[in-house]
Amino acid sequence: MKKQIFKYKIIGVLLFIIELFILILFSYGSYDSFIEFGSDKTLSRENMTFVFASMIAFTAMLSIISILLRFRKTILILNVHYSIILFFFLFALVELIYENDYFIEDNFKFIIVFSIIFMLLFITNFFKYRNIDFLEIEDLGKLE
Repeated sequence: MKKQIFKYKIIGVLLFIIELFILILFSYGSYDSFIEFGSDKTLSRENMTFVFASMIAFTAMLSIISILLRFRKTILILNVHYSIILFFFLFALVELIYENDYFIEDNFKFIIVFSIIFMLLFITNFFKYRNIDFLEIEDLGKLE
């Protein structure tokens, strides 16, 4: 029997395509932010953007590999990956509010992004494959 990660194969294919898109998007973003990378301030916006974009691109690549090879810890890797993305956008939201650059038009963008991330977290955890081993009545109480 093949190892299964999700109940339905279409969920794995969908998450693979989404992870491939995230990998391409954040790889380009990390390259773009590397150009503006400076060593004058350690915790500047450009440096933190580069670090977050690189982490997201790396975890996206790790997620793609784990989906393809059907690792046992794929669900955990995907949860960590989506949590890092969520933290990245929360960091951007807090930074916009702190610098008084936040506009009402940004509400819709952040609502869309947060709802997509929460939907991906829900799909990943709701449709994961659960292997249930039923015990026979004769096997109760026996040590293995």
